[in-house]
Amino acid sequence: MEYKSPEILIDITMTAVRRPDILKRTLNSFFRNIFAPIIDRCRLVVNIDPIGDDIASHELCKIFSAYFKHYMVNMPMESSFPRAFRWTWTRSDAPWVFHLEDDWELMESIDIKFMIEMMEKFPQLASLRLPFFHSAATTMKNWNLFFPWNGFYFECPPNLRKTAGFAGHPSLIRGEYVKRCAPLIDIKLNPEKQFHGGNEPLLNEVMRWEYGVWGKPNSQRMIKDIGIEWRNANRFQKKGSKAFFTEWEKTS
Repeated sequence: MEYKSPEILIDITMTAVRRPDILKRTLNSFFRNIFAPIIDRCRLVVNIDPIGDDIASHELCKIFSAYFKHYMVNMPMESSFPRAFRWTWTRSDAPWVFHLEDDWELMESIDIKFMIEMMEKFPQLASLRLPFFHSAATTMKNWNLFFPWNGFYFECPPNLRKTAGFAGHPSLIRGEYVKRCAPLIDIKLNPEKQFHGGNEPLLNEVMRWEYGVWGKPNSQRMIKDIGIEWRNANRFQKKGSKAFFTEWEKTS
C-alpha cells in the first residue's frame, strides 16, 4: 500500500519486524525529537519481516498512520534482512533519505533542517549519522576508531571510509547516494557489511563519497539501542554470525 505527496522532502527507510511496542517507542521518539516540524513532507518506507508478535497488518498500519500522512509498507512472506534493506532503498526517490531501523530511541532534539543545510554545504558528504558514542573535545569515538571534529561535524578520515564510513545507525543520507547504491546491494549478503567490502561495485561507489557523524564536541550520545531486551525476552537472535547475519531465528 502506498500514499505519497509530490512534495516529499525525506523518505524514512525502515527495516522492521513485528514488535509494535518497540516500533511505537522508536517512532514516537523520532517524531517528537526530529520529524515533527516537517512531518507533512516525510514519507515512511517500511519493510516488516514476519518475525515477532502475531499482529494483523492493519494494526501495524494504524501505528504508521498515527505519525505519517504518507507511507509505503511491504510485508513479505519470508524474512530476509538484505531483501528488506534493498527494498526500502530501491523504493526511495526523495532528495533526502533518513535511514532508521525499528529499534532505536532518539534521546534529544535535533534540527533536521540544519542537518540538511550542512549537507548542502558539503556536496560530497553522503551521510551524517547520529552518534552512538560520546564525543571528546576534538574527536568522536566510533567503535575503536576516532573521527576528528572539522568545525562542522565529526569527519570520517579518507583512510577509514572503507572501515567505518557507512553504518546502519540512524542517518541522514543524500538521495543521490541511495539511488546509486541501492541497485548494487546483493540480497544474499548482509547489506551493511557490503559497504565495507565483499561487494566491489558497491564499495567503489562508497569510496567516492565522504561521511560524517552529527553532534558537537564534549557531548553525550544521541541514540539508544532498545531492541536487545525484546530479542532476549522473545527468544529471537540473529542467525549465524551477528556481524554478517541475513535472517532471524527462534532460540529454544
